[in-house]
Amino acid sequence: MKHQSKVKRSNSPADIWREFVEAEIKVKSKLGKILEKSVYGGYEKSTLTIYFAEDELRKAAQGNRDSIQKKLKEQYQLFCDRINFIAGAVPATASTIQTINSTPLQHSYRTHNPLQALYWVEPNLPYERDETQRTKILKDAVEAEQGCNKIYTKLYQRTLQLANGEENTIKVAFNWRLRVGGTRGFRELLLPVLHPVFGIPYIPASTLKGAAKAWAKKHQPSERINELLGILDGKLAKAAKIEFLDAFPIKPCLSLDVATPQWTWQNNKVMYQPVPHPLLSLEQPQFLIGLRPTSKEVADETNKDLQDVKTWLENALKSGIGSRVSSGYGHALGAIPNSNTRKFYDFTLWTQGMYGSNPPSRENRYQGTPEFRPSAVRGILRYWFRAVAFGLYDRATCQNLEEKLFGKLGQQGKLSVSTKINSSNQQNPYVYTGKIYLESPDIHCLNLAEKLLFLASHLGGVGRGSRRTLHLLNGRMRGCHWELISKELPLVYDSEKWRKFFTELNQAFKAVQAPLGSYAVSPGRPKARQQDVLDKNAQVWLLKSPSQIHPHKVKNWQTEGDSSNVRGTALDLLYSDIRFKGQSQGQGNPNVGGALETPSFVWIKSIFADSNCTYQVVTIFGTDHPERQAFAIELKNQGAILVFG
Repeated sequence: MKHQSKVKRSNSPADIWREFVEAEIKVKSKLGKILEKSVYGGYEKSTLTIYFAEDELRKAAQGNRDSIQKKLKEQYQLFCDRINFIAGAVPATASTIQTINSTPLQHSYRTHNPLQALYWVEPNLPYERDETQRTKILKDAVEAEQGCNKIYTKLYQRTLQLANGEENTIKVAFNWRLRVGGTRGFRELLLPVLHPVFGIPYIPASTLKGAAKAWAKKHQPSERINELLGILDGKLAKAAKIEFLDAFPIKPCLSLDVATPQWTWQNNKVMYQPVPHPLLSLEQPQFLIGLRPTSKEVADETNKDLQDVKTWLENALKSGIGSRVSSGYGHALGAIPNSNTRKFYDFTLWTQGMYGSNPPSRENRYQGTPEFRPSAVRGILRYWFRAVAFGLYDRATCQNLEEKLFGKLGQQGKLSVSTKINSSNQQNPYVYTGKIYLESPDIHCLNLAEKLLFLASHLGGVGRGSRRTLHLLNGRMRGCHWELISKELPLVYDSEKWRKFFTELNQAFKAVQAPLGSYAVSPGRPKARQQDVLDKNAQVWLLKSPSQIHPHKVKNWQTEGDSSNVRGTALDLLYSDIRFKGQSQGQGNPNVGGALETPSFVWIKSIFADSNCTYQVVTIFGTDHPERQAFAIELKNQGAILVFG
């Protein structure tokens, strides 16, 4: 092309890029239109980096990569083995220049939105499996959102204007965390929905409308729903009377989160393999949700219609919105009454600590950010579900029933677990009080979930240290103590009541999935740890612990926490003999008490049924193993009674 011969040559890659783009713009070429708003980001090791404000322009430039490389090489002597086209802000560390229209481009992620911070170079990331790189990208997004206060303020005012006042809005706060989206693939699994223009997290209007409509279908006549929310059905098509607006947080709330499944299906077995998956969610977000009529009608009628839809949405928010609802995400604050599909239970948890994306390190036990996680409650219910189900059904039935109850990626199960926590500043141990909510549209599934919750609270704890009663070990807080408050609980020291409970548990399973069978599954050796099973090789013992004191009666944990009065009779027995205690520093027995990254085969839970009879429940899995059977014999010698096995 003639214009290329007139271009002034430069030794600077930044100047060469500017000259190249200016030349293409001058002749009004296709490349000129694409590259007009491009920003030079650097040239290193024959790799050129170019930024775009819009992803469409980035894609267009990437489609012309070969042509650009050829022209730069032949006409400008700039050799590029690779060109990285990136949509998003230019990092402050990049060697930036000005755009063609002389707009300054000294940007940093700190001054932009999380969507810009999340853009990457190639569609197939070489570091998708690299947890460090993944986590860094997510942290950058969280950091970028901290500078979005002005955006949130303007959108708050905009929502009020569009909704024509506060009376047509809903201010909602969520108990714990919220995720909208994130059910498919690497990127969507990690990320919540981010607004394509503003680049901040939000709840799309379509999600809000869908939630309100889903609730209304269970409680309102279809004619009324179609009248207010519209219908797309051929000749019956009808426009909605009420419009939902996109909902934005009131202030920054994007947070690094983690999902860590402990047990994973592998080759028709469930193996112990905790793998943390970092992701983003909104931590205790507050939203302003706006509604408005789609047309001007009689004021009184329009106001009633809008108030009805507000009520539908408010009720929907109590049951949860977004993804991972069954794990406690997306539940709004407020009282959630019992119903035919919902039950709740008051609880208290004394714990060594429950953590999300920032747990303590092995080197420094005082690091980490404690956080009560409703997903841990759901996780422990899932563990005990498998423990019982594997003894009653074949593997295929177990897996199908598990997915029916607890769901799978991209599919909601019939059971939802959420919590409402009262704040507590106590540490070492941490103490949480609140309510656990179980919800299911199927009464049999709800009853089964209740039985599993009772089982979990009587055989162990929840979260870290769930297999041990709360105590101090080598100066560190270990274990936990979990109590549910129910007229049916606690189970007293009575073998007949315990055996009756196990019978009722089996009946609850049978009501959901019949017929029952009898299966035996070994939990395996430490290096191949499988899911524990309440089968013929499992035993549950009750051992009186008369001198044990309740956690709230411990005056000084640092001086009393390792005493027999705190540990209890059964845990004392486990720790008293190297044959049974967990392996540590080359001593102990991983076949009984477990080891690092190997869960113990023994659970011990303290029950303070009344002031006259404190006892501990000891569950031993895989007693067909001689070393675990030896511990069972010691329990019997101590006067324990067998209630299962």
